[in-house]
Amino acid sequence: MKCEEALMKIDDYINDSLSFKETEEFLEHVRGCPECYDELEIYFTIYMGMKYLEEEKLETYNIPQMLKNDMMEKERAIRRRKLLAGTLFAFCLIFGVGIAISLMLYLGHIELPKLL
Repeated sequence: MKCEEALMKIDDYINDSLSFKETEEFLEHVRGCPECYDELEIYFTIYMGMKYLEEEKLETYNIPQMLKNDMMEKERAIRRRKLLAGTLFAFCLIFGVGIAISLMLYLGHIELPKLL
């Protein structure tokens, strides 16, 4: 992802409107690009500051740490989704092979070896 594209996606990232794939690409870019990370941090700080002003929350917040936590949580969600997709793929593959073998046995194309 190029910087221009990442900068255009900052608002969508903050509002959680990126797909998992887009979020993954965005985070990968921002983690490796200090300029884009700084820009994200500025936008995130403004967004969170406005949000807390509207809610009239007067406590102090560590907004840079909130951004880091948000990024880590989104990365965890991406890893969980990939793990789930991989598990589902493996299950479907095993199920499909099982069905194919069962069908071949039923149709007589293969035979099981006879045991003593």
